[in-house]
Amino acid sequence: MRTIYSYIFCSFILLLAACRKENGPVVLPAGSISFQLPADKDTVQVPVSILKDSAMVIGLKAVLSGNTSSADHWVSFAVDTTRITAYRAEYGDALLLPATSWLFYKSTTRIAAGSPVSEDAELNIGLQTKLTEYSTYVLPVVIASVDGNPDGIATNRVVYLVFKTGKPLFISKTGWTINGVSSVFNAFAAANILDNNDLTTYWTSNITQQMPQWISINFNRDVTFTAVNYYLPPLLNYPAQGGYPTSIRIETSMDGTSWTDKGVFEGNIADNMQTLDVGLTTARHLRFTALASVKYASAYEAIFISGISLVP
Repeated sequence: MRTIYSYIFCSFILLLAACRKENGPVVLPAGSISFQLPADKDTVQVPVSILKDSAMVIGLKAVLSGNTSSADHWVSFAVDTTRITAYRAEYGDALLLPATSWLFYKSTTRIAAGSPVSEDAELNIGLQTKLTEYSTYVLPVVIASVDGNPDGIATNRVVYLVFKTGKPLFISKTGWTINGVSSVFNAFAAANILDNNDLTTYWTSNITQQMPQWISINFNRDVTFTAVNYYLPPLLNYPAQGGYPTSIRIETSMDGTSWTDKGVFEGNIADNMQTLDVGLTTARHLRFTALASVKYASAYEAIFISGISLVP
């Protein structure tokens, strides 16, 4: 009797194994899954505005080469940041889109039985205002696996999502440094004009020296702008105590050595700031020079500048 039961049990196990094999996913040949894009296309331009943060959804599809399948297949996409090196080698310099700006909301999608094309995978893009103006960002996407298998079935193709940013709402000071300064008084350091605090911190030129006094900024990247803003600290109670420029020269440079004169501007301060229109300009360095000033406390030929910024 035990022999009969053992035979029945073994037969049942073999039947289950056969059913599982028959109902499982059909094994696809190597390289049969790829992106639904022309074979010679590996970049996709994605329009992006950095004037505000908004939810963007990018759809990605996989395609099965040859005939349609008789079974469902599951395709998983992924970002491969290591591929940015290959992009730069072929297309030139670009920034990797930061992880804070993208999220694979739906990275795995299905190619339904009877169809050669998958449903949409969904890649979300956001925090656009954190991106740098007039820059190229790239996100390399690959097919990571098919039916859980990371090898062979999908092509090793990479698709680069390319985001080109334009005019920003404002120009970030991130990465800016002081390139040089004519003089400093006590602890009122030149770097204070870069700290995004236009109220209580400021640079002061040496009160024992005469005009002109200048400060030079290195943006450490190419920046495109149309005007320069400078700010006075409110504690000067403009114009009562003086210490502000009445004539300003703005110069720009790409290398910090050769300078282009963008004009001399008469002081015309309102609400503790002035905008100096220099026209559409691209530069890596800026030099702000006070050619003349109103004496501080009617005695000291010094200027007090709490901030310098750029207008897109």
